[in-house]
Amino acid sequence: MKQAASKARAAESGKEHWVGKGRENVRLFLWQKLPAAGAQRRGTVLFVHGSSMASQPTFDLKVPGRPDSSVMDWFAARGFETWCMDNEGYGRSDKSRPINCDIANGADDLAAGSEYILETSGAGKLLVYGISSGALRAALFAQGHPERVARLALDA
Repeated sequence: MKQAASKARAAESGKEHWVGKGRENVRLFLWQKLPAAGAQRRGTVLFVHGSSMASQPTFDLKVPGRPDSSVMDWFAARGFETWCMDNEGYGRSDKSRPINCDIANGADDLAAGSEYILETSGAGKLLVYGISSGALRAALFAQGHPERVARLALDA
């Protein structure tokens, strides 16, 4: 029982990262959770949010008494390194440019974020999961950067 509680605590702690995109150096927020201590390493997942909510409330939700509310914790407890990123115009990422943060812009965000994740994590390729309009961003990103994607899940 102690080992399971220790694994759960390790999976719940995360680390914030920041990456710049483009000539304007748009600041993008990334959130990382490492695999639980002692878990067999199974891959690196990048979760891509939709248009109505930022990444942490979507993929790392905390609900007292409901430990599986965070999909990032669930995957980390099973050996996956997990990442999510706020696209430009969402959450903690930059909102200063007067643009429509459309699907193409989101795919560009994923290109910048994925390059950073691959360098930081040492992963060869990513397991990419996109939900709602994040599925469209993820698909366009994967089309432009197939060398970075091992698997693509689109949920919309």
